[in-house]
Amino acid sequence: MLLKVFPCIIKHHGSVKYLKYFVSISRQKGSKPRSSSIKILAASSSPVTKPIHNEFDNEKQLKIKDIIRKGDSHFPNTSTSKSSLAEESAHETEIHQHLKPIQSDVITSLSDTSKKETCDAEKESVKLLNTVKPTDLDWRKQVLDVHLLPRHYKGLSKFRLTGLVVITTLAGYGMAPGAFEPITLLCMVLGTGLTSAAANTVNQVLEVPYDSQMARTKNRVLIRGHLTPLHAATFAVCCASIGLSTLYFGTNTLTAALGATNLILYTSIYTPMKRYSIANTWLGSIVGAIPPLMGWAACSGSLSAGAVLMGAILYSWQFPHFNALSWNLRPDYSRAGYRMTSVINPAMCRRVALRHSIGLLVLCSCAPLVDLTTWTFAFDSLPLNCYLIYHSWKFYKDSDTYSARKLFRLSIIYLPALMFLMLVGKKYKKEEKLEEKSS
Repeated sequence: MLLKVFPCIIKHHGSVKYLKYFVSISRQKGSKPRSSSIKILAASSSPVTKPIHNEFDNEKQLKIKDIIRKGDSHFPNTSTSKSSLAEESAHETEIHQHLKPIQSDVITSLSDTSKKETCDAEKESVKLLNTVKPTDLDWRKQVLDVHLLPRHYKGLSKFRLTGLVVITTLAGYGMAPGAFEPITLLCMVLGTGLTSAAANTVNQVLEVPYDSQMARTKNRVLIRGHLTPLHAATFAVCCASIGLSTLYFGTNTLTAALGATNLILYTSIYTPMKRYSIANTWLGSIVGAIPPLMGWAACSGSLSAGAVLMGAILYSWQFPHFNALSWNLRPDYSRAGYRMTSVINPAMCRRVALRHSIGLLVLCSCAPLVDLTTWTFAFDSLPLNCYLIYHSWKFYKDSDTYSARKLFRLSIIYLPALMFLMLVGKKYKKEEKLEEKSS
């Protein structure tokens, strides 16, 4: 009989360590093997860095070796007999009795180690708490840094979005059939920019509790506490008053009325609707379609089929642009409670983006029919529209982050490029040509 004693093995299962002693007894070839194992369960929250045999007393190790030596003499290399089986059973019982106190020693050692590390962790926590002074937790009065006001106002007005609104207004002014007047143009730009800044500021004031839950908007001015809501509301009122007054006295009544309508739609209807219905996207697209109408009205004093077509182009452009943007912000919108199409109905989100991308191709082809542009524009804009349709199709089929990001970035380039092609392909009337020649 050959007796083998394997060293202890520690296995990790979650936060519990299983310490196993395997004592196996095997016979010669041709006989049935017999084995016995003793499992010792040691619950500990900290790993044992030292080998287990270092925890044993030398005296106990000698006893185990003596038992093993006796076992070899008890089981000679002969055939199995009843007496040998009885001696084997007695031998296993003796091993079990000697390993039992070792088990308690190991458990005690592991328990002491766990308690020691727990105490160390508690001491570290106390040290960290002691570093925080009571005055650090006191409420502090907000101090306004006057030098940072321009940057804060820029954040409240959403400078990039306001700039895009002004660009589309300029496109409407440039495409309108009318004489160029620098003062009117300047008043239109200033009034439109201030009105847009007021609308964006009111939007942020109303959405502070929800924007704070979104990664994209959690660093805005009001959420970070750089300005108070009252300060922001005062800024919005001033911008709206000056902006609408500039549009009224510097351009005409129609332009000012369109600006006021857009301000009311954005702040009073679109902003609250974002939390109740997915129709907010369609209403927001109407808000985005009004600026070119304002530019057209500022130049000509009225609206015509060309102005409506430009508004329709801006309306359709909103869907591939915003739907692609909102696709990658679905976790944020869902967390904040905004009912966006990308969250409520993702399939519709992709489908609508593709439909309006195709609609942009149709609208650009109709521009020569209403005497807005020449047929050159229809052909020049064809590659740009086809490229937008291709990426909208990819977004519709793949519906992943990469395709959404590609479509969003393309939509940002698409709009100014299309406006430029439209200005280049503008169709001038005979009266305008005569005025240009005379001037």
